[in-house]
Amino acid sequence: MKKIKKYPLLSEAFNKDDINKAVKVLKSKKITMSEETTNFEKIFSRKIRSKYALMTNSGSSSNLLAISALTNPLNNKKLKNNDEVLIPAVCWSTSLWPIIQNNLKPVFVDVDLETFNIDITDLLTKITNKTRAIMLIHVLGTCSNMSKLISIARRNNLEIIEDTCESLGAKFNNKNLGTFGRFGTFSFYYSHQITSGEGGMIVCKNEKDYNILKTLRSHGWSRNTIFHKYYKKKYKNID
Repeated sequence: MKKIKKYPLLSEAFNKDDINKAVKVLKSKKITMSEETTNFEKIFSRKIRSKYALMTNSGSSSNLLAISALTNPLNNKKLKNNDEVLIPAVCWSTSLWPIIQNNLKPVFVDVDLETFNIDITDLLTKITNKTRAIMLIHVLGTCSNMSKLISIARRNNLEIIEDTCESLGAKFNNKNLGTFGRFGTFSFYYSHQITSGEGGMIVCKNEKDYNILKTLRSHGWSRNTIFHKYYKKKYKNID
């Protein structure tokens, strides 16, 4: 019997320099939301050409933050219970579950069999008077026609969230995937385009959205956000 040859999912992700830098950070005792994280966010936002970028512990958490921001009371145009969100039928569970966790209704849209991205023709048949958003999932560096999707979203007053966890660096008409919609999410899992072992990023264009994301990421803390002055005045006993 012929021996089956096994191929690794990816080559070694970390070189000696990466490991030394990680050790240096650990020794500094400045972990999680430190200046290393802040610097990475700034570099990422410049590279991806998005105004704001916020690091998370995973692409899954980035998806949850995006949907949670859209349903948050601080958001002027928030999504409400049972509002519909269109999502491709071929999706990862952590793209789907944030919709359900926020009491929204997922509506599945068929996919293009050539790319497994959302099928625009079927999408048009699924829009109702309850549809409020589209969760796009860019599959392995490919996407649907973003020009058409943006046009559809504008005509129907829909928000777009782009799950770009598998497509960092991919572009449509020379514009980075993840920067077309209201939010774009990314993953730095071990087998993805770049990795921090685990980790993720969420990008957006709007300052208020960015500050809502910062607050949600940090258990509701308002410090270092535009909301802090308001809450400090309203609740005298908070720091």
